Amino acid sequence: MNAGGRVLVVEDNGTERRALVQLLRTAGLTVYGAESPDKALGYVDENIDVVLSDLQMGQVSGLDLLGLWKKRKPETHFILLTGHSSVSTAVEAIKAGAYDYITKPVIPEELTLLMRRAIDSNRKDQEIENLHRRLDRKFGLSSIVGQSQPMQDVFARIQRAAPVDSTVLILGESGTGKELVAQALHHNSPRKKGPFVLVNIAAVPATLIESELFGHVRGAFTGATDRRIGRFEQADGGTLFIDEVGDFELPLQAKLLRVLESLTVAPVGGSEDRRVDVRVLAATSRDIHKMVAQETFRKDLFYRLNVVTINLPPLRQRSEDIPMLIDHFMKEISESRRAAPKKLVPEVVRQLVSYAWPGNVRELRNALESMMVLCEGDTITEADLPERIRQDSSASTSWHAVADGLRIEDLECLAINRALDQCKGNRTRAAEKLGISVRTLQRKLRQYKMMEASSQSRKIGGDILT
Repeated sequence: MNAGGRVLVVEDNGTERRALVQLLRTAGLTVYGAESPDKALGYVDENIDVVLSDLQMGQVSGLDLLGLWKKRKPETHFILLTGHSSVSTAVEAIKAGAYDYITKPVIPEELTLLMRRAIDSNRKDQEIENLHRRLDRKFGLSSIVGQSQPMQDVFARIQRAAPVDSTVLILGESGTGKELVAQALHHNSPRKKGPFVLVNIAAVPATLIESELFGHVRGAFTGATDRRIGRFEQADGGTLFIDEVGDFELPLQAKLLRVLESLTVAPVGGSEDRRVDVRVLAATSRDIHKMVAQETFRKDLFYRLNVVTINLPPLRQRSEDIPMLIDHFMKEISESRRAAPKKLVPEVVRQLVSYAWPGNVRELRNALESMMVLCEGDTITEADLPERIRQDSSASTSWHAVADGLRIEDLECLAINRALDQCKGNRTRAAEKLGISVRTLQRKLRQYKMMEASSQSRKIGGDILT
């Protein structure tokens, strides 16, 4: 018997209740006893694994207790005690959510064996549920970091697209997080408990793509010694994410289109179609609209994939998210390396924010991990920056080309004015972007009379920055 199992015995006959409690305690369980359903409900918050309840107990039956308990603790397993004459009622109870039943008189060995199975089943169910919760935290919307307007638009599209089965086409440069968006779509959908299967077309040799997606039968080609299940069948009941779909060669695009329209697959070398229940998500870093115009990507396949489009912005277009991403990745890297997090001096953060990041979010994470590995102390300084970032920052004049005679107040005025422009006049969002309270922003607006002199502030901005 598993140690730590917690059981509640509900039996209105005192002699039988005490005998059952003693029997299960001897088997190594923590056991509680209750003489009525009302008393039993007092244990509902005691992390009970299994309730062993008599079926017939006066006005409130074990079946009634099952319904009341399951409303509050649906994960608890119920085993009902019944006489031979009430077996049909016990079967109905199983349909209503009971785990099993056992007839009186109870045979000790049968009861302990049944209890062992029930407790093991309960623990496995809890482990699976905990796994799903961890996956939700890892791949849910909270795993995608960003508060900029472009990312808010992405979040809104994910939330609207996730609950439906429509095909989604995710567009964005390499390293922008297309796979993460696909995972968020799956884990926020009704298919979340089904498989999430990924295939990267760019990583599969062209000669094997058809077999990779649709499978093959034994002897279909040289080296096909066994039947292979393709990715479509692997994803049955869940989601298939086809990454870099723009790398699909033209002859195979027609086959992919047929499968998407019919949701049936025929393995290479086979003649029997197999129906699959799959939601398809696709992504590409290529300019797929240009490919369609140049007829290197089928127009009908594009329209079939492009039911819902999610465009991921490059990191250079949402630089205000970089400080948040830095904090997120520094914690993540520290946890994975089991090391204390390191601090970044303000100048390093400024250079990271001003860098163009051609490799996008992936490049930022790799740069931070490199700095953490190579930094000798507990503080990351400019000397720890990768050479390409230092060179780019020294060549940039974004915040260094300051006009002679300009005051600190003028720079602050410019920053506030630009934040309001970027937030379309929304003071709450502008204050968040600037890292100040709305009240402070309002005070500074009055102080600089920016609302009356906005045009002059913009002129100053044109003189300051290139």
